[in-house]
Amino acid sequence: RVFHAASNLIAVSKGVKHYLNRWVNTNKIHVIPNGVNDHRFSENVQPALPKEPNSFTVGFVGSLKPWHGLSHLINGFDLLHQRVPQARLLIVGDGPQRAEMEAELTSRGLQAVIHFTGAVPPEQIPGLLATMDTAVAPYPTNLDFYFSPLKVVEYMAAGLPVVISRIGQLIDLVDDDITGLLCPPGDEAALANALERLWQSPDLRQRLGLTARRHILTHYTWDRVANQILGLAQAILPVLS
Repeated sequence: RVFHAASNLIAVSKGVKHYLNRWVNTNKIHVIPNGVNDHRFSENVQPALPKEPNSFTVGFVGSLKPWHGLSHLINGFDLLHQRVPQARLLIVGDGPQRAEMEAELTSRGLQAVIHFTGAVPPEQIPGLLATMDTAVAPYPTNLDFYFSPLKVVEYMAAGLPVVISRIGQLIDLVDDDITGLLCPPGDEAALANALERLWQSPDLRQRLGLTARRHILTHYTWDRVANQILGLAQAILPVLS
């Protein structure tokens, strides 16, 4: 009843639009992905944590739950660290899989190169992103991937080169080898290879990060999202009156 009563419906992804299509005509559904508060991600944000000389920090932000592909993150980072001993892993967030992750990383002898921050307030995120050299979203294979992940938009707004699973809305957000690197979901070797490629090329990291930042600040700010929604509302006002 609510869906039918609405003049327009906003979906944050094509997956959500497909879900809404079960009840309403597709013409009243508009896809507007999540955005970012660009004022939080200025170019002069300082790292929140000290960085070791010559280290290469891979970062992840999010709740530590199964659908984030955390086992792929561990396995992919392990492969990377075997080839790049300078690699470090910074995990920002907390959740039910943290204890399991810590135990697994310890069993592999990686505990000295991993840092868990636990849950942090939003205002700390920009500084933590500034601590990273790259950021990942290693989502697993999922035929019902409907997310519009805030983490990826914020990674890119912060000017980070990203390594992201080629799945769902992320295919539209990240242009492979232009605004980031895409990997097959669940492919841990591909994840490690992409990260190693970024470690080998600071120039590539800089190019991807700068292009990603420009793309997000042009197309994916909350101000732009709000203007798109207001535009839809204004378009139907004459009809309602």
